[in-house]
Amino acid sequence: MNRGTAWLCLTLALAAGLFACTREPENAATGDLPPGRYRAVLSVAGGDLPFGLELGTENGRPIAWLENGPERVRVPDLQWQGGLLTLRMPGYSHRLEARVVDGRLVGEVIFLRPRGVTRPVRFVAMRDQPYRFFPRPAATPLDFSGRWALTFRDASGTERRAIAELEQHGHEVHGTVLRATGDDRYIAGEARGDTLFLSRFDGGSAFLYLARLGADGTLSGEFHTGGGAFETWSGQRDPNATLEDPARIAALKPGIERIEFTFPDLDGLPRHFPDPRHRGQVVIVTVGGSWCPNCHDEAAFLRELLATRRDRGLDVIQLMFEYSPDLAAATEAARAFAAKFAIDYPVLVAGVTHDDDVLRKLPQLESFKAYPTMLIIDRGGRVRRVHTGFSGPATGVHYQAQNRELAAFVDELLAEQV
Repeated sequence: MNRGTAWLCLTLALAAGLFACTREPENAATGDLPPGRYRAVLSVAGGDLPFGLELGTENGRPIAWLENGPERVRVPDLQWQGGLLTLRMPGYSHRLEARVVDGRLVGEVIFLRPRGVTRPVRFVAMRDQPYRFFPRPAATPLDFSGRWALTFRDASGTERRAIAELEQHGHEVHGTVLRATGDDRYIAGEARGDTLFLSRFDGGSAFLYLARLGADGTLSGEFHTGGGAFETWSGQRDPNATLEDPARIAALKPGIERIEFTFPDLDGLPRHFPDPRHRGQVVIVTVGGSWCPNCHDEAAFLRELLATRRDRGLDVIQLMFEYSPDLAAATEAARAFAAKFAIDYPVLVAGVTHDDDVLRKLPQLESFKAYPTMLIIDRGGRVRRVHTGFSGPATGVHYQAQNRELAAFVDELLAEQV
């Protein structure tokens, strides 16, 4: 057992028993795909990472939903052919492939990683098992609810601050982890004695949190992802915990007020900024990628913001930095992202996520810390704000406050005269 996780993984293995003690037969069933609700599990380095899966129909067509706490993610791209179930995650380049084996769905989720590398993660799902981590809840779990100030540490010793906001009802726990660069979206799980188990797979990323609450009030544990990342973390309750202001994390180089670029759109045609079509407009240029869950949350916000302010002079340009170095593959990923949100503003394929490509393509930036990053430009073409990250709907009141503040700032720029 790696990284000192024996006590947690043994508990999970005894509870789930989905991977270690089963052997797939050579021939899987090829009949009808059984509809219903499934307890789905990904096998990551820290143990079992469960999530909810429902297979059903919508308007006579097969469809799936991914469930994490209060969130249900609709997955309309479902295929069942020759006994193979394929789910293509909406707006992402990840896919799930599975077959029916002894009444279970068995296969893998194939994640696209930087440089176009794919990473398969083993997947098993069993129908009519209405629990997440354990078949039966433990009596009298400790209380994990509240606001926690956390510190995450990677293998190199680099530390990152975060805040967990958790809600607990009996043994069930859900919430999110807020970071200065965004949030971890909806996570859900349960408390079992002094131990906390939380997970998420929403089509974009797979996270597993395992932790114990010490007698001194310190919550400490591990964080694993479907992409293979690992960090330790610890913290204590702190109702006054704060994070860095997202408007102060990144900026343009000293003395620079404007940006310029030329990138191809989804049809391969070059688009320039600045451009006569944007003269006298307020423009939001956002740097993101289809692989980035927070970018998905931001896209939904920008679509609604633009719909209510386009006639007042607002425009949006989406710059996509993708995992794949292949332009055709990157364009297809960006196209799927645009289709998911019915984006009707320019989506440009700008580059890749590795080798500091953002800073090479946008040399006016002094630094770049996270996807997405939003540059808000006034009617005179000057960058007035650089907003790093985006907190999505899982953060509740923080999401609402952020959206109000961004909308108010845009309204101030729209009210200015050139």
